[in-house]
Amino acid sequence: MLDDIKGFLVTLRHLFKPKVTIQYPEQKRQMAPRFRGLPALRSDPETGEALCVACGLCARICPTSCLEMHVVPSEEGDRELGEFILRAGRCMFCGLCAQVCPVDAITMSGEYEQSVMDREGLIYVKTELAAIGSQRPTWWDAA
Repeated sequence: MLDDIKGFLVTLRHLFKPKVTIQYPEQKRQMAPRFRGLPALRSDPETGEALCVACGLCARICPTSCLEMHVVPSEEGDRELGEFILRAGRCMFCGLCAQVCPVDAITMSGEYEQSVMDREGLIYVKTELAAIGSQRPTWWDAA
């Protein structure tokens, strides 16, 4: 009986608190600074080139193998990033790819609106990830 009364008191206490409503499509909730959304590629703001050195550490450490890299040999004898594919439907948003990157070319963006009608819409290529990465600094700079 006493437990029932305690439960009713909790409900009664919250009944008269002011309600906070966000009109979602027009107003978006401010996410926490260290929120891990969609992984994105960063580029040099002066030259616009991707910071990725095509080392492949991100693809190797990914537990779900959602990252795929195609490396192209360059004229100087180094490697260049030819194609970078992210399958967001398989991604756990763990942030390991951003932590292991030696040049901070990958960052966890604040993107959380990823609803699509089919799974093909969850495949992102290098240009799409670079556009997302230009919108937000690295996640540890935002903290």
